[in-house]
Amino acid sequence: MRLFVQTAVIKPLLIVCLIEGLFTPDALAAQSDATTPAGARSEQDQQTGLPKSVEAMLDGLRKKVERKAETAELLSKAHGLYQEGEALYKSGDREAAEAKFSLARQTILSVEEEVFYEPGVHTYFLGLSREIAALKGGAVAPLASGNQMALAGNGQVQRFIHHYQGKGRDGVRVALARLGQYEAMMRKIFREENVPEDLIYVGLVESAYNPSARSGAGATGIWQFVRDTGRRYGLKQAGPLDERHDPEKSTRAAARYLRDLYQIFGGWHLALAAYNAGEYRILRTIEKTGIKDFWQMSKRGLLPQETINYVPAVLAAITVGKQRFEQKPGGRAAETSPAASVPEIGRVGTK
Repeated sequence: MRLFVQTAVIKPLLIVCLIEGLFTPDALAAQSDATTPAGARSEQDQQTGLPKSVEAMLDGLRKKVERKAETAELLSKAHGLYQEGEALYKSGDREAAEAKFSLARQTILSVEEEVFYEPGVHTYFLGLSREIAALKGGAVAPLASGNQMALAGNGQVQRFIHHYQGKGRDGVRVALARLGQYEAMMRKIFREENVPEDLIYVGLVESAYNPSARSGAGATGIWQFVRDTGRRYGLKQAGPLDERHDPEKSTRAAARYLRDLYQIFGGWHLALAAYNAGEYRILRTIEKTGIKDFWQMSKRGLLPQETINYVPAVLAAITVGKQRFEQKPGGRAAETSPAASVPEIGRVGTK
């Protein structure tokens, strides 16, 4: 199924200006004023008799129109590059196709981070990633076993495993006891969304499975969504209603977000890094350095320290969680003192 044809993505970016009433006579007049010399414009402003607040509003509208037009042009260019890559891929020239796909991604990533996360742009980028993944016939890969993941971290994962089994043991017990309320639901949703069930242990690092958890950056709930990402994945937030606190709905959103990140990056380590730091930051790091391996990024200090710690912490949580799940019938841990807590790993708070 084609997810990003022009009529589905690019065209709305153009017509949204009309829908929002941006192309009004006043707005167009304001746009033409941009080329008027400062002195002449000052005289014009005096002649219009419009309050400064109105003039400021018109200027803001003009800038909004210009930005939307620039964004639509970029997406149109990216779409053309993708189509060229698609044709090359189907003809068997996969190397040339990959180059076109990379250029399409780079075109979108040339925008500022704020623009990247706008609904139209972000939706297009996800559509592009899904379409490329589908073209290659790529399926969502399972996570490696706990021991393999621990070795992959060259000691970083083992450090967190030792913490979870040592000083952090009581906090982990509290978290896993809390997980007992939600585990069956979470595993079911992750299976339905085609995401490895082991990733339910992301919640141990994020919030210790506390639906009321809140970070200093405004992320909240078991899966620590910030407002914009929560809305993007269907979590309603209006007045007292905040579905980021809803265990089931937020779990569905988290599974879909993780799946999307996997389709963007093609691997779980970078997907987890992006869950912590935001996909734009990880994508920009790849574009600037050409490095596509989390451990190399970590070794070279290319990521925030929170993210460098976050991925091995999650892999360690998966290892510990799997051991407990496999050893205890029913997968329920004994609860300890509620005063204990999972140690703060540190998070950027862009989810």
